[in-house]
Amino acid sequence: MFSRRQLLQSTSCGFGMLALAGMFESLGLRNSAVLGASESANPLLPKQPHFPAKAKRVIFMFMQGAPSHVDTFDYKPQLEKDDGKTAGNGKGNRKLLKSPFAFNKAGNSGIQISELFPNLAKHADDL
Repeated sequence: MFSRRQLLQSTSCGFGMLALAGMFESLGLRNSAVLGASESANPLLPKQPHFPAKAKRVIFMFMQGAPSHVDTFDYKPQLEKDDGKTAGNGKGNRKLLKSPFAFNKAGNSGIQISELFPNLAKHADDL
């Protein structure tokens, strides 16, 4: 355990650098004069694009609640066999769960499609 004196002695250089950075910031020396014109203080900050932007507006949609791939097109026969078994190394209460929906072969290709998409199954060979 450090005493207050030992803590201040071991962290004094860090506090000094914080004060110096604050002084440089207030004088406007932080980005251009200290680092150079081409470098940035933080490499993770956004950079200027190579070409001017053409888009005026962007619509960003984040949607939740879609059916799982295991319930729609990704048939997993092993998952049906292992339904209810403990997953992983046995820690916790993690159990494998099969899809609650039935899968049927559709079209000449025999692709497995969930019962959620009965009309899509008619067009399985066109997918």
